[in-house]
Order: sequence, then structure tokens, then C-alpha cells
Amino acid sequence: MKDREANFVYLSFGAGVQSTALLIMSVLGLDGCPKADVAIFADTQDEPLWVYENVERMARWCGGRIPVRTITYGHLSGDLKVRNFPPIPAYTRGENGTRGMLRQQCTREYKIDPISAFVKRLLGYKKGQWVRHKVLALIGISLDEAHRMGTSRDSWITNCYPLIDARLTRNDCLRIIDEAGLPLPKKSACVHCPYHSDEYWRGLKEHHPSEFAKAVETDQTIRNMTRKGASAPIFLHRSLQPLKEVKFDKKQYDLDFEFGNDCSGVCGV
Repeated sequence: MKDREANFVYLSFGAGVQSTALLIMSVLGLDGCPKADVAIFADTQDEPLWVYENVERMARWCGGRIPVRTITYGHLSGDLKVRNFPPIPAYTRGENGTRGMLRQQCTREYKIDPISAFVKRLLGYKKGQWVRHKVLALIGISLDEAHRMGTSRDSWITNCYPLIDARLTRNDCLRIIDEAGLPLPKKSACVHCPYHSDEYWRGLKEHHPSEFAKAVETDQTIRNMTRKGASAPIFLHRSLQPLKEVKFDKKQYDLDFEFGNDCSGVCGV
């Protein structure tokens, strides 16, 4: 869908490297990127401090050229305490002894669906009303993460990937941010995301102990939340050990922080 064919254009802003570069491109009209009517940050209330700092920084930098709006569905880790099953893709051991992951629901519940509902309200629709507008969603996935592309489940939203259209990689995004005179943002994700690499966990524990403590609390909260309870415990770390006990120098547990299993293209950008 071309820009002129859409009635409304929004930018899904995760406050990481790619979506920050995308917001700059949208404001400045770089590489044919459409101008967004609004940038939307869906807050799980469990993002690390630097994510919130970048949201505020980019809102100031935009200066009204594109408004940056923060919305929230709720406090993800707090909601875990009253849920029967965790929506996060935690690790567990199957009956055959192999490691597996629970189905990921958090991105849709706390990111995609709240953004969709917010856009509907902006367009003047009430819950349950048929949307007649054509909406373009700008999503910050770069060329080296093209496997994360996907179509919207909402028929009235067309996902658009300007970074891929312009053949831009994550390194290109870093260059765009640097050329705009802005600090390079850190990677964006909830502090308790099971996709974190050991390098990330180690940095969180050593340099942001309060953030790591939040992740440890979440790890303890989810332990027996499956139907099998204590007979099938679940963990945030792929080693199937309590997070507070993991030695993050064990390279056999380390994976790149690439969100390869993420179905949405919203987290981590």
C-alpha cells in the first residue's frame, strides 16, 4: 500500500535501534519512508529504564512533527500474579526430556492488540465497529531481520517495512541515528524476556541490579504456572535453572538476541 492510498499511518515504536531509525526517517522523509500521523509506544510497564528514556528523548526530538504517544494494556509482570497461565514464552522440559518453550502471547496481548484498539479510537470507532479506513502500519524491521516480517491480522491494517524497502540493515539504522545527532539506543525488550542472551542477562545483573531483581521476581512467579504445576516448572532462562542461580558465563546457554522466534516484529525494535 502506498502512502497516498492510506487514510491513516502509524508507526509502531518500540524505542530500540530499528524503530528509532524508522521514526527519524519518517520525520525527515528519508529513503521514501511515509510520514506517520502518530508513533505509538505500547508499554508493558516492564521495559528497562533506558527504553523509557529513549521514548522521552524521541518525543522531544520530534517536537510535534510526529506525536509520540504511550499506551498500555497493563502491567505484564503484575498481571502474572492473577493469571492461570503465563503469556510469556518461558522454558520448560517436555515429557521426553527435551527443552521447549511455552506459546508466546505477550506480544499480541500487550503490544499489537492495544495498538490496534488505540488506532481505532483515534479514528473515532467504538469497540466492535467495522473499520472502513485503510491504515498503514510502519514497522521497524531491518533487512537482516526480514524473517520477522508478517501480515496484520486486522484486515484494515497493512504492515509496511520501510527499512527493508530501503535495503537498510541494523548498522545502517545506527548510522541514521548517529547522523541525527542522537544517542544510540540499547536493545528494547521487557526485563524478563526469555529471549535474552547471557550477555544481556549478565549486563543487566552487573549494571542494572534493580532491573535484574524484577526479572528474578517474575521468574519465581511463573515457576509452577502450568497445568502440571511443580511437576513441570517453567523458567525464564534456557538452562532451566532459577534465574538468580544462573552463571551467565556458561556459553552453552548463550544465544544471540535476535528474536528469531518472535512472530510479531514489534518487540525488540
